[in-house]
Amino acid sequence: MSLRFEVMPFGRALDEAAQMPEPVRLTVTCSPRHGPDESVEVGRQLRALGHSVTIHLAARMVRSPGHLDELLGKMAEVGIDDAFVIGGDATPPLGPYSSAVELLPLVREHPRRPDTLGIAGYPEGHPLIDDGELRRAFAAKAPLADYVTTQLCFDPDAILRWADGVELPVVVGVPGLVDPRKLLEISVRVGVGPSLRYLRKQRGLRNLLRLSAASADRLYDALAPHVDAFHVYTFNRLLESWTWLQTKTTTIQSEPKEVTT
Repeated sequence: MSLRFEVMPFGRALDEAAQMPEPVRLTVTCSPRHGPDESVEVGRQLRALGHSVTIHLAARMVRSPGHLDELLGKMAEVGIDDAFVIGGDATPPLGPYSSAVELLPLVREHPRRPDTLGIAGYPEGHPLIDDGELRRAFAAKAPLADYVTTQLCFDPDAILRWADGVELPVVVGVPGLVDPRKLLEISVRVGVGPSLRYLRKQRGLRNLLRLSAASADRLYDALAPHVDAFHVYTFNRLLESWTWLQTKTTTIQSEPKEVTT
């Protein structure tokens, strides 16, 4: 079972990473407030702690070709070997790139590119992008990527249906042990309304507000027999999420997989 843990480049991310019992793969998001430069700086500090690092490269926050050179150069210097290339939320874009479709070919052909490149997948669609446009963008990006990570989704059937049609290795995004109100706020913002309705239908709103325990367990348990790689949205509750998954993976690691996405 391959695990990677997403952290935000602020708050207690570095403190928790320093307390981890073992090195892990940490994915650093791109904060709209601080931009990719701060993500790369936090990534440098995480690498100094011994962790493997993935950086979110948000196309709309790359200011120029020279800025891209600078970001990739700094990543290469400290051994950051993976970039997750996304469009990002800056409106208007800070530079000439408005989407991952535009930035990804430049990163792939760059002389200091990371060893691996990831792209985003949307099992429930995107709140701001038409489904047809989303499919065309994915088709353009997929040949240039090494893996795809799914955005936050709470419906295991939707995730597995979507992954079944994807040829790239799929890293399935799941929530860790997070604050339920924060998770709800972010879920609404990223457009996972259908899966929130799914959770309400299955377990009721009261259990949704206790997502950090029962619902996270149910989602993981439903997916684990079919999935080889998870991306854990920790919302900077890294230690708690890691500890929770240690118990989960120990329980399931000897069980055979029915389907590999």
